[in-house]
Parts: sequence; structure tokens; C-alpha cells
Amino acid sequence: MIKAQILVVEDQAATADLILEVLRAEGYEAQTVDTLAKARARLQKQPPELLLLDRTLPDGDGADILAEIRGSEKLAALPVIILTAKKDVADKVAGLRVGADDYVAKPFNTEELVARVAAILRRAGKGEEPTSVEAGGIRLDRASRKVHVGGKEIALSAKEFDLLWFLVHRKGRVLTRDFLLQHVWGYDSGIDLTTKVIDVTLSHLRTKLGAVADKIVAVRGFGYRFDA
Repeated sequence: MIKAQILVVEDQAATADLILEVLRAEGYEAQTVDTLAKARARLQKQPPELLLLDRTLPDGDGADILAEIRGSEKLAALPVIILTAKKDVADKVAGLRVGADDYVAKPFNTEELVARVAAILRRAGKGEEPTSVEAGGIRLDRASRKVHVGGKEIALSAKEFDLLWFLVHRKGRVLTRDFLLQHVWGYDSGIDLTTKVIDVTLSHLRTKLGAVADKIVAVRGFGYRFDA
């Protein structure tokens, strides 16, 4: 079960790799970028459910993008944990005043980091997957594996259900083909042969969804999005 999508903004490769390993082991979908410019692009294209943000980056101070986030109508509620080597109380207070939800100094204890991430997500109401989701005229119940479109039940295969679940639950977010291959089919990475299973499953799924099939949108060169 995927707990939440987390974006890590960290320019030290070894630290970024460690964070990704720890978060993914806990069931989070984690990705990383190493500059503020890349972070801004990712936030606009595919906002995460939590941001782990280093203060010291090659193209500026993480506090700058945090101030932008808090001033944005679209991103203002995004939970942010500042992650930095700076340990001075003044730096910590400055980060919190700009709008950070928490502050973790490097080097950090991985168990503490995971605990803080879980606590912030619980506070934001994003700590666990719901048992049912509904959007765009589609309702899915994960316990019974039933799907209703416009109030009428339709029959889906196991993979069709899982694919639609992720798309509807994360409506408005672009899900990469690699993400879908990993979490729906269990592949570690996408290759040309295995990515064909997405196309085939999506084709069958769209046929069954009928009039609401166009809510599943292909984002060229990236993945798929459900537009409710």
C-alpha cells in the first residue's frame, strides 16, 4: 500500500539515495531532485503530498521556495519538512517562521526522520489510504473490489481495478509509467516489453468505463492523469 507521495529536494547524492531507500522501505512513493529549479518544475507539474526540503542547494536557499509555496494558492497547504546541515537555533527558527512544518538536522537518525514524516502526514490527514474513493462519476471500494460508474456496477479485472484505483485516488496528479508498472504489476522498472501491458490494460479499462473513459488522460512523455 502506498502511503503518500514525497518529493525530496537534496543535492547530495548519497544523502538523497539514503532518504529514498528509507522512505520506500516504509511504503512511500519517493522521488528526488537536486536543485530549486527542478523542484519548482516538479511542484507545478506533479505536486507531492509532502516535501522534504534541503536549505542549502546549488541554485539558492530552500527557504526561498518555501516562501513561494506558502504564498501559492495551489500549494499553500503542502506539508514541508526542512532538512539541512544547519543546526543553529536561529536557522531552525527562520525555517519555521517561513512556514516549515518541521525541521530535521543532518546527520539525522533514519528512524526519527520516518517518525517525523509519518507525524506530519497524519496531521495533514494523508497518512493512510482510504477504503473507498470517488471522483468524476466513478466510485471504487477497495474492500469489496466493486466499481460503480454513474451508479451502475461494472466488472473489472484485478489489474484494471488497481490501475483505476491509483488514477482516481490521485486524481489530478500525473502517474508515471514506471510508477504504474511498479505498484500495479510489481515490476522494478519499465522496459519497452513490459510497458505494453499498461497500454493493453488501459484500452480494456477505457472500453468498460464508456462515457467517462476520457477522464483518463495521457500526458505525453510522462504518464497518465485522471481528470475528475
